[in-house]
Formats: sequence, structure tokens, C-alpha cells
Amino acid sequence: MIIFTGIQILLSQLPNFHKLWWLSIVAAVMSLAYSSIGLGLSIAKIAGGVHARTTLTGATGGVDVSATEKIWKTFQSMGDIAFAYSYSNVLIEIQNPNRDDRDV
Repeated sequence: MIIFTGIQILLSQLPNFHKLWWLSIVAAVMSLAYSSIGLGLSIAKIAGGVHARTTLTGATGGVDVSATEKIWKTFQSMGDIAFAYSYSNVLIEIQNPNRDDRDV
């Protein structure tokens, strides 16, 4: 993650950032590499024999997690999603191809 952060910091310093066609390819490769690292770590965890108690619908209710906690965590995650959704407008503004450089 530190290497990816360093690369992204370096790329953010480039002039005419929005005109670099090859940057989309670099971003796709970095995203694929990051996802592959996560997948590899997950497979290594499973292959190591350490298994978490879960079900298809999430954490199991019982001694460790009560039904009330499970409902609370569900509403908490829905709130997190709603909070993150508000940033989608910012993403649209960043990706606007009709943006005039003088607006910055």
C-alpha cells in the first residue's frame, strides 16, 4: 500500500493530468494489482486453516454476537453507505470532461 501511495503521489504532480490517456491504463493495472493482493491474502488465510465463524447472511448470532448487535451493525453499515454516497457528486465533478481549466 505504501508503494501504491508513493506512485499515486508522484502521478498527481504531473502537469496536464487530465490529458494523459495512458494514465487510465496505469490506474486499471494498479487497481487489478491491489485487488489481486487482497485476493491472495484471503486465499492464504483460508489455506492457513484459520476460519472465521460466519454465515451467508453475515456474522452468526449467539454467544459472540447478539441479534440486537447484528441489527445495530446493519443499520450502522447502511449509514456508512449513505454517507459515502454523498461523495459521488464530487467524483462526477472531478471526471467532468467539459471542465474549464480557468475554473480551478
